[in-house]
Amino acid sequence: MTYQQKVTRWTAAAAGLILSVTLSSGLAQAKPAATGPTVTLVAAQKNITIPRLGKFIYLDPGVYIASFGSQLRFDVSRASYTKPLTLTQVIHVHGAGTEYRPLPASMLNGWKGLRRFLRVSVKNSAGKTIASRILSICPNSYNTQRADPNAPAKSPFPVLCEADPFPRGMVWGIQRGWAVDPIGGGFEFSGLRIKAKLGHYKVTVNIIEAWRRLLHISNADASKVVRVHVVKQSSGCYIECFAKHAPPRAKPLPNPASVPIMTNPPKADLPDLEPLPAWLIRVQNTHSSTTYKASSAIDFGATVWVGGNARLDVEGFRVNGSATMQAYQYFWHDGRVAGRERVGTMGFAGYNHWHFKQFAQYRLLNAKKNLVLRSQKEGFCIGASDPINLLLPHASWNPGNLDISSDCGQQSALWTQETLPVGWGDTYFQTLPGQSFNITNLPNGKYFIQIIANPEHLLHETNTHNDSSLREIILGGTKGHRTVKVPAYFGIDPEN
Repeated sequence: MTYQQKVTRWTAAAAGLILSVTLSSGLAQAKPAATGPTVTLVAAQKNITIPRLGKFIYLDPGVYIASFGSQLRFDVSRASYTKPLTLTQVIHVHGAGTEYRPLPASMLNGWKGLRRFLRVSVKNSAGKTIASRILSICPNSYNTQRADPNAPAKSPFPVLCEADPFPRGMVWGIQRGWAVDPIGGGFEFSGLRIKAKLGHYKVTVNIIEAWRRLLHISNADASKVVRVHVVKQSSGCYIECFAKHAPPRAKPLPNPASVPIMTNPPKADLPDLEPLPAWLIRVQNTHSSTTYKASSAIDFGATVWVGGNARLDVEGFRVNGSATMQAYQYFWHDGRVAGRERVGTMGFAGYNHWHFKQFAQYRLLNAKKNLVLRSQKEGFCIGASDPINLLLPHASWNPGNLDISSDCGQQSALWTQETLPVGWGDTYFQTLPGQSFNITNLPNGKYFIQIIANPEHLLHETNTHNDSSLREIILGGTKGHRTVKVPAYFGIDPEN
């Protein structure tokens, strides 16, 4: 249904609203805009697993409020401290100006957001309702996601609805092609606190009828169902240990062709990935108190950095509620997106990060540079952690997002953006079993730690001849008491 058809239904629908403030006659007679925002609920996944803490769960079903077509914007203001608040929907129409629609002030929850916007109900496997909540929402949610690969790169809206007791005017909204999670923030213990037993539940999220009519939201777009499996909490972890979900059946998110696909982007718009030699190389010798067996592993730090002409921008988008995301590389020219290309996938790591799976590989080679061991670590949550060369012509001195602040995303994310600006690198320390190299039964002698960036050559870059680095190490000692010597690298960084 087009926005114009929705507005045509407005006059009849408004009569059924139970509101304390009547719409002005001017609004009912106003000529509708040719286009406007289409508001819909989007479920990140149809099936999720949640651990129980004591007798309670913290429920964030991962249902987002999205705006497609144009941004959903509200202006909240008061003429003076003695005047009541007013609520206005602002509709920007490309080529047709701006429309201002006064809405009932009774729909406001003060400065905190929109009053009584959602109903969340939870039923157990027997069909009994164990919880039902009506929620007000803040459109300026902290947990804001891109819901469309071709959406604008940034949202102009703040990440809060109120800041102090004396505001005079505020703008709330959802950017075009973006979505907000009104229930959870993606952190531990965020969401609705509900008493629940172990088992299976059906969670239904609905937009309240009054808001459906005010914003012309279809019934299909105003309701989403998520199946929840409540399980025992694993020892020592909470949300980050529950990343596995059954793949649901859901229609894909909109994907208009507004950002062109570039299979052969110009070098002027490309980064150059380069791995540094491994560093901070150490041996872990451990002895099991139960099996009385000794084991040894090599830990090391791995840094991949970006030179070239433009930043590395890899963004993941969830499609059809999949447990993985489709990854795209975005190409920037003079500060603007020039195109994009599909480059692989992103997967959710067990400790609460989305990793670009095709970013790097790590290998241990023998003295003849033949493969001996391969680390199970393949992906990164890409983010600037180390300045490597800020004197490059295109280097960013202050990128703003350091370490994992890019947006590594939470379990219910629809989108994540992971970037490395020119001149900066990302370091990951391989210390976990399967990531570090198990050298328990390897003979003593010379080896090389190899770091490979862009191993499948899916990422577009200016130069692929510098995508590998080698660092010599010398293993010694006896079983359970292994040692490592690290010769200096061209006179730099001896680690003996």
